[in-house]
Amino acid sequence: MTTPKNVSEQQLTAFFQRIDVDNNGTLTPKELQRVLLNGDWSAFNLDTIELLFSLFDSDRTGTIHFNEFVGLWRYIEDWKRIFSAFDADNSGTIEIPELITAMKNFGFNISEQMLKKFVRKYKVSHNTQGRTLMSSELEHAISFDNFVQLCVTVKTMTDVFRALDQNGSERWEMRIERKSLVFHLLRI
Repeated sequence: MTTPKNVSEQQLTAFFQRIDVDNNGTLTPKELQRVLLNGDWSAFNLDTIELLFSLFDSDRTGTIHFNEFVGLWRYIEDWKRIFSAFDADNSGTIEIPELITAMKNFGFNISEQMLKKFVRKYKVSHNTQGRTLMSSELEHAISFDNFVQLCVTVKTMTDVFRALDQNGSERWEMRIERKSLVFHLLRI
C-alpha cells in the first residue's frame, strides 16, 4: 500500500475515503486493487484481491466497508513484516530457498518439489524494484501479493487436510468431489 506503516484511525479513514472513488462508503475489488501495490509498484493480482475479500468481507456484500478495511489493512501490514523477514536478500521477492525457510518457520512440512510447483504458479512476471529479472530468477521468485496468497492457500489446505485426517495418519483417501475441491483451492 502507498501509505505510512503506523497510521492513526483518522489517517486510515482519510485514506479509505480517497480509495472510495464513487463515495458510497465501500470499496470494490477494483478500487482496492488500484492502491494495493507490491514493492516494485505493480498492482496486486486480482486473485489475491479476491482472496482478501473472502477473508474480510464479513457481511458477504462483495464490497469492503471501513471496519472491514481496517482489519484488512492490519492483516496486510502484518504480512509485509513477515515478507520482509524472509526476503533475506532484500530483492522484493521471495525465492525458493527463502520460501523453504518461511514454510518451515510456519510449521508446514512441504517438499521442495511441491514448493517449486507453487512458485511456478505464483511466479513473478514483472520487474522488481526498477530492475528486470533474469529469466532464471523469474522461475524461482514470487512477489509480495503472491506470497500472501500462497501462504493463505497452504494454511487453508493444511486446515482442510487436518480436518479430514481424523486418525492422524497423515494420509486420507479422496473421493472425486474432494479432489475437485482440493485442486480448485490449489489451482495448480
